[in-house]
Amino acid sequence: MDQFMHSSTLYVESVAALERALDLVRDFRAAGEDRPITIVLTADLYLTHPIELDVAGITLDGCGHRIAGGIKIENWQADTFNGVTCKSAKLPSGDWSFTDLWVDGRRADSPRYPKEGYLEVLDTEINHTGELLDSSKWFIADPTDLNGLAGLEDAIVNYYHFWIDEHTPIQSYDPKTGKLVMKYASRFRINTEEGSAAQIRYYLTHLPATFGAENEWYLDRKAGKVYYVGKVQEALAPTVPWLFRITADYVRILNAELTCTCGDYVSRVAAGHAGMEREEECAFASDIQSVCWAPGAVIFENAAGGSLEGCRLHGVGIHGVEIKTGCRAIRIENNQITDLGAGGIKIFGGAYGAPAEQMTTHCTLRGNEIAHCGKRYAAGCGILANHTAYLEISENHIHHTDYSGISVGWVWGYSKSSTYCNRICRNHIHHIGMGRLSDMGGIYLLGRQPGTVVSGNRIHHVVCANYGGWGIYTDEGSSDIVLENNVVFQTKSTSFHQHYGRNNVVRNNIFVCGGDGAVDIKREEPHTTAVVEGNILVTDGIPTYHESPGISTVQSRKNLLWDLCGEVRPAKDCTMEEWQSQGKDTGSIIADPLFTDAEHFDFTLSPESPALELGFQPIVGFPASEA
Repeated sequence: MDQFMHSSTLYVESVAALERALDLVRDFRAAGEDRPITIVLTADLYLTHPIELDVAGITLDGCGHRIAGGIKIENWQADTFNGVTCKSAKLPSGDWSFTDLWVDGRRADSPRYPKEGYLEVLDTEINHTGELLDSSKWFIADPTDLNGLAGLEDAIVNYYHFWIDEHTPIQSYDPKTGKLVMKYASRFRINTEEGSAAQIRYYLTHLPATFGAENEWYLDRKAGKVYYVGKVQEALAPTVPWLFRITADYVRILNAELTCTCGDYVSRVAAGHAGMEREEECAFASDIQSVCWAPGAVIFENAAGGSLEGCRLHGVGIHGVEIKTGCRAIRIENNQITDLGAGGIKIFGGAYGAPAEQMTTHCTLRGNEIAHCGKRYAAGCGILANHTAYLEISENHIHHTDYSGISVGWVWGYSKSSTYCNRICRNHIHHIGMGRLSDMGGIYLLGRQPGTVVSGNRIHHVVCANYGGWGIYTDEGSSDIVLENNVVFQTKSTSFHQHYGRNNVVRNNIFVCGGDGAVDIKREEPHTTAVVEGNILVTDGIPTYHESPGISTVQSRKNLLWDLCGEVRPAKDCTMEEWQSQGKDTGSIIADPLFTDAEHFDFTLSPESPALELGFQPIVGFPASEA
């Protein structure tokens, strides 16, 4: 202790040394010393249990070293499995049931059946219902698809519907009837109706019958043996649900490679909910949205002033970073966050009415690359922010996610919310959705959010499954939000979509080539739902405003409308003159905006652009990008 009193830096080379250092700092703080302490890693660490960072004022500097929540699987031997030439390794004694494997820094693939596409369902437990929450425990499979498959009892059922994906082991299967009972009930309804958002098409994973492609792996749990197709220098099996939980103020993690956490997750509700009496009845195959209750690899809780900076966080089982209740001024900056089982960064603070100490405010998410989310749980967002105020989300590059790029808000309707005064600015968001789920946005907003500004973002290539691949999406009750200076193009649905809301301002944006038009307001309400003013709205052979009841509640003025086919129609079978004579627009014009090179997605304006005369303010900060 006396020697430590004269140093502010500790060097550690192992997990045991790190824990001794933390104990030493706790003693140091108990003695009344409060100067900052830096713990420097001098070697890679492999955790067999999560680390609690519960002492204030420390910086953990990884110096580029790896911190992995798993063990190395060694002594690989040439082998054959299921007739396939491969490598195998015997696991240490114990009960092994991990769902992910990383080989030479790459996520290995679980055998999939069928290799491509999906299996059809013949019938479901509740097939003809309009209730979203009518969940099912079983469906009737086509016996010709499943009969005779070895290892079916260890397989995982996976399926997409609505805006979620569901995953469950098989509880039982009857080869005579095709009845497949799932261990965990579906969160939402499933049916066999062609084209319905509830239609279930499924596939199986962790099935030895289809093992054999390059980079595939299979865990024989009973034998305690792992098989892999390909070369192996280093393989990691996860052992921890998360790496660090930070519950003290001013704790920083810098310059570390963070990887390998467990991907096992079961969504649960409290026993006794909705008539559920037993624990197994409280388990579902998915959360209600965005894998919202699952943990991150690095967790902040009841902490202030902490940060994750300059780290490479990749190859984790569920979310990357989680900021929970009671956090203030947490900074997640300049990290590369990729290859995620679910989402990149998740914030879930205290809801409206919670004690002040549970509120999460004034956090910053800046300059991160967040990519390739949803490797196991497709509904994971690039950034999910629920119940948080004075949040800055800026200058992030978010791409290749299966669901929304940025999602902010967690109150459905016009109830009071603890989400307000957030800034979502200058983010580049592209290749969102990938056609697997529905009802998403490059930026998704929910509930009343006074003071929130969405500005200067570039959003493109948003593709949904059945419906709802929008660029900017203000969902149920979204109100008092300013959306300005954004560039949105190449979306499957409209560039901007509002389900219902109040007093949102949509101004000085460029919306180009939305698949269903530029603007859509779904619901008619007895108040002004949105002001659409001073925008450039470009379509390609379709009406500017998607035909829906809510268009009559919009104040539209001083927009520039253009169509690449040459004929502008504000609405179906309606000319601009007719549209304006009906009082649905004032001051808008039809004119070519004169983009510099729209074909290559350069939407800067020529000095002669008529949009400038109309008062449009040039949007700067994003050059043309290859799509």
